[in-house]
Amino acid sequence: LPTVAQKAHRRAERILATLQPDLSSSSAPWYTDTWLPSAVNSAARRFDEAFDRWRSLFAATTSQMNLANRVLSSAAATEKERREAKARYDEAFTQRNLLLAGRRAMNSDFTTYRYLASEGFLPGYNFPRLPLLAFIPGRRGKVARDSFLSRPRFLGLTEFGPQSIIYHEGSTYRVRRIILTIGEEATTSATLPEEVVRICPECGGGHFGNQKDFERCVTCDARLDAGRRISNLYRIEQVSTRRAMRITSDEEERQRQGYEMITTLRFSEENGKSRMSRVTLRDRGEDLMELRYGPAATLWRINLGWRRRKEKTIYGFSLDPHTGEWTKDSQAPTDAEDDSVREGKTTQRVTPFVRDTRNVLLVRPPQDLPHEVMVTLQHALKRGIEQEFQLEESELAAEPLPDRDHRRAVLFYEAAEGGAGVLTRLATDSQATARVARRALQVCHYVSASGDWTGPDDLEDQDPTCEAGCYRCLLSYYNQVEHVLIDRRNGEVHELLCRLIHAEPVTSDTGGERSEWPLSSLEKEWLDHLEDGGYHPPDRTQPHLPEHDTRPDFAYSDHQTLVYIDGPHHLQDRKRRLDARITQRLEEAGYTVARFPADRRRWEEIVGEYAWVFGPGGGQVDG
Repeated sequence: LPTVAQKAHRRAERILATLQPDLSSSSAPWYTDTWLPSAVNSAARRFDEAFDRWRSLFAATTSQMNLANRVLSSAAATEKERREAKARYDEAFTQRNLLLAGRRAMNSDFTTYRYLASEGFLPGYNFPRLPLLAFIPGRRGKVARDSFLSRPRFLGLTEFGPQSIIYHEGSTYRVRRIILTIGEEATTSATLPEEVVRICPECGGGHFGNQKDFERCVTCDARLDAGRRISNLYRIEQVSTRRAMRITSDEEERQRQGYEMITTLRFSEENGKSRMSRVTLRDRGEDLMELRYGPAATLWRINLGWRRRKEKTIYGFSLDPHTGEWTKDSQAPTDAEDDSVREGKTTQRVTPFVRDTRNVLLVRPPQDLPHEVMVTLQHALKRGIEQEFQLEESELAAEPLPDRDHRRAVLFYEAAEGGAGVLTRLATDSQATARVARRALQVCHYVSASGDWTGPDDLEDQDPTCEAGCYRCLLSYYNQVEHVLIDRRNGEVHELLCRLIHAEPVTSDTGGERSEWPLSSLEKEWLDHLEDGGYHPPDRTQPHLPEHDTRPDFAYSDHQTLVYIDGPHHLQDRKRRLDARITQRLEEAGYTVARFPADRRRWEEIVGEYAWVFGPGGGQVDG
């Protein structure tokens, strides 16, 4: 009898047969004979991994119920402690019911199809992946139902901040506490686990773990002495709200003043070396701009506290580490908290943050530019990229680093789920930056009188009615707070953009040094083959898979693909049988295995068979 995988394979073949005109080698170079078997084979593993978040949420609610029930069962607990424990138990019970709702709550984030879409297992571009969740309790009389409200992580950190106001289905709610995950609830410590970061004062790069003790930045080599140090970072995944009976216009105005938010990043690493390509743009022997592109970099969005807090050097908010409830905060402005915020029996100051993984482009001039120049340049380049690559404004994010008050670099990342792959073009296409700079000047209503864009004197203003900026050029809803600083007529910006049009890119790879990798000469030649052909490099080297008793030479984690570079000794019969058994075990576990023989003449053919892993080559962007 055919297996489930075989049935799925045949069904997928029939569907793809109807799309053959759109799956040609030119329009879909990623589609090869190996793509469909791998997609079907890895489906079970991907399906299981997609439920890891649900399992974590379910374990957290169960743990909260058990801890609350322990207080309720304790003869030594006071009446107040019992009431609070009962409220926490009821809330966790409701949350668990939402997790188990299934088809009974079709609008829930935890209906099967909606949840799997939000995890990226199923296509669902309307659902954010791994969102920040806010629990909204229903009103009495079933006027509104219990639900989870989701937001993309970076947006949710602001909207779901401490004491934030949320409007939902005709009611007003306040964010009262965070929902502790199973890892924190199970700890025997009286405090929540915290992380420490040191932020580079020049490029804004974050240094976590052992890097926090470094003297110099791993990205730009600047000294970290003057950088910001945050010692009480705490990751937020879920928050809980309580219905607010009365919200005045004054409170809404205070909420709009909001929080102080910063972003930091860390480039991904391979064997202790940053995965990062660097391009320096030079004009007439002078360095104009440095571009650093990093695939799969980690971004941290950090809420430093109230923007109007009393002491700017004190970060975070005060909470009760046992319940996760936000408590009275000595640093909060006198009008930021209402009377319902209570004093905590045990308090801990934490700085909330969320984390995400994106492809990033860090743009940094070699010397500091005036504040107004950096603001205008940031938004001009952003609009130039959007116009050149036909992006919506919300698809591309641009943020100053290390913060808004000290702008020494601009961080670009694709905010849309999945991304369009444009940032890698700026680092690999020698003419992309020139086209973006030209587009930026055109967006600012300028054209070149000579057609050569030689400098500010060569620019003609096509819209004199636009003064410093308008909503047809650099101003938008997203940069309202910076409208007063944006000036499309800034001569220094004109000069820099004109020079960028004529600048020559000089490329250098700052990733891992292969000489330090424990690789054979054949493996180094294989990496050279990928680099020369413009193919995607692996993201892991010699990962150990103890459950399968093997260590492949390379891995592509996103594609669940393992690569073996087989030397001449693999031609022996005993070795070939062993390799076949290892391949079978891995394929049964949902991995795709690509083996490259010692015969280098076959490498290009094998790379072509797995184009959906290695890319189309030539530095092109995948479809």
